[in-house]
Amino acid sequence: MNFLLRGIYLTVIGVVVFAYAAAQQAKTDSLRHLAQTTTDDSTKISALLQLAFQAVFNDSKSAWQQLEEAQQLLGQQSRPYLQTHARYVKAVYYDVTGAADSARANFEEGLEESRLNQFADLEVKFLNGLGLNNWNRGHYQTALDLFLQVNKQNQQLEKSKRIPQSTPLNNIGLIYQELGLYEKALVYHKQALQIRLGDPALLAQAATSYNNIGICYFHLKELTKAEEVYRKGLDLAREHKFLRQYYDLAGNLANALVAVNRFEEAQRYNLEILNHDASIKLPEKFLMNIGAAAAGIYLNLKIPEKALPLIQQGFRLVEQKPELEFYASDLYRYASAYYYMTGDARKGRQFADKQQAILEQRFSKRNAESLAEMEIKYQTAEKERHILDQQLVIEHNNLTLARQRNHNLLLATALITVALLSVIGYGYFRAKQRAREQTILLAEKQHRLEAVLQATEEERQRIARDLHDGIGQQLSGTIIQLESVMHATSEPNLQSKMSVVSDSLRNTSSEVRDLSHQMMPRSLTELGLVPAISDLLNRTFSGTAIQCEFHHHQAEERLAVKTELTLFRVIQELISNIIRHAKAGKVSVTLLRMTDNLRLTVEDNGVGFDLKSVKSGHGLMNISSRVEAVKGTVLFEQNGHAGTVVTVTVPLKT
Repeated sequence: MNFLLRGIYLTVIGVVVFAYAAAQQAKTDSLRHLAQTTTDDSTKISALLQLAFQAVFNDSKSAWQQLEEAQQLLGQQSRPYLQTHARYVKAVYYDVTGAADSARANFEEGLEESRLNQFADLEVKFLNGLGLNNWNRGHYQTALDLFLQVNKQNQQLEKSKRIPQSTPLNNIGLIYQELGLYEKALVYHKQALQIRLGDPALLAQAATSYNNIGICYFHLKELTKAEEVYRKGLDLAREHKFLRQYYDLAGNLANALVAVNRFEEAQRYNLEILNHDASIKLPEKFLMNIGAAAAGIYLNLKIPEKALPLIQQGFRLVEQKPELEFYASDLYRYASAYYYMTGDARKGRQFADKQQAILEQRFSKRNAESLAEMEIKYQTAEKERHILDQQLVIEHNNLTLARQRNHNLLLATALITVALLSVIGYGYFRAKQRAREQTILLAEKQHRLEAVLQATEEERQRIARDLHDGIGQQLSGTIIQLESVMHATSEPNLQSKMSVVSDSLRNTSSEVRDLSHQMMPRSLTELGLVPAISDLLNRTFSGTAIQCEFHHHQAEERLAVKTELTLFRVIQELISNIIRHAKAGKVSVTLLRMTDNLRLTVEDNGVGFDLKSVKSGHGLMNISSRVEAVKGTVLFEQNGHAGTVVTVTVPLKT
């Protein structure tokens, strides 16, 4: 689904600034006439920039010519607002035409210019464009932060200068879809839908919102709701002749119908798309995937002779545009199934290998993007550390100069007075210097600790996503291929052996999902600390002889994300230590909310611990570091003659 969302990327950019212009031919003609007849340079430049922005999405050559003409006029005079506006149009041009790095540089430079000149409306547009650029490059968390900022700042603008408020809401929802957080995505997509239904100029985008909501319900396995929403969107698109949105909705409705085995009904929508109105240009990738889906339905209906022309049509598209092969895993999957079904095992294996190669390529690409993002963050942290070191040197030199000036002044007085005041002055300034240096060092230590913990959590999230979307997807693809071979062979002995292998792969896939959930449990982000702890304890101890109790009081309310994550990781580490080392038969976990702080107690009746291990053990040091990062305290105690009690206290307001 990540590739489907990226497929609508250009549509999202198109509603950023002049959301109404592309649909209003009269306004376009008026702008063109104004640019040709006006004698006022500012008016002409503004008209050219609006025309260039509109042309970016369907005539990039014309857009660049209009942009160059506007920039030539700008070069003759100083017009800061129009110059910054021209940079925005250029950044969008680069983004739409695939020059992502050039687009990013112009978005970032334009953002600085907007802030420097206090062009608040342009600042919002640059933030939104930078969010889209990061989304397209796979940097979802950065994109989400930018879209949330756009949503907030846009509402603070004068109404006439805002972009449609549904734009950032829609983008936030799409990022949550990318991250697999479909419940959160629904909240924002529904808000965007209400705004768009209330504005006649945004009805085409309302159809897109119906599509996004249907996708979320589909992934949440609420297929009845997904179908209902898709049909509402289809009715709206059909009534207003929004054919591009209609075909998107039809394709997704077909997927939902296939999921409930309504193959014939789904096929009618797929074939309608494949035989679409020639005046509507649909993306080749979309047509390739719809053709593959239609072929898959024919194979399910045991009509392979009808599947073959669709598969061959998909191959022709890939041959014409080789870049489509990166998205052709379904095409090769159904090609493999077709040849196995028709008895050509060699070709079946050949296309199964191609599907596997594409899945591995996607997995490697996501890893490369994640590594690149981490490298940028590392370089940024190094620059900040270097700046901090320089500030420490400057502070030290300033303090030394101040101490020297005071010393020279004291030498002008009587010897006894000078000696006394020198001692007092030296002691005072030395203490002040040490206090300042200590404050700076502590702040640096805290900053580095938080950076390490943040990097660790981001790496956990990345690995969890890679396990789920990468290895999990590969295992699923392998299982499908194996079962295709099983269905194609008639030897009972071979089918039995392959069934054993298939079951083993399914067990492995389940373990990968469990490991992904353990590294970044959705229960913590979606439900909060108490449900996440309860889920962790149930999953950890359900298969052991250890008895576990969990008590909590007034702790159900959501806390700061940092606090919840810290306490959850601490409990994970403590439970792991108990299972590996404590030899305990009983464990008690208590979470108590008090007026100003939250107290976590983990107690076991195991063999206890050596006090020295608290100072030297990596796991326990990790616990202390995490708690310190949220300004909390941790206490390790022996529980009478046997067992351990660990008490963690964190402030609710830091």
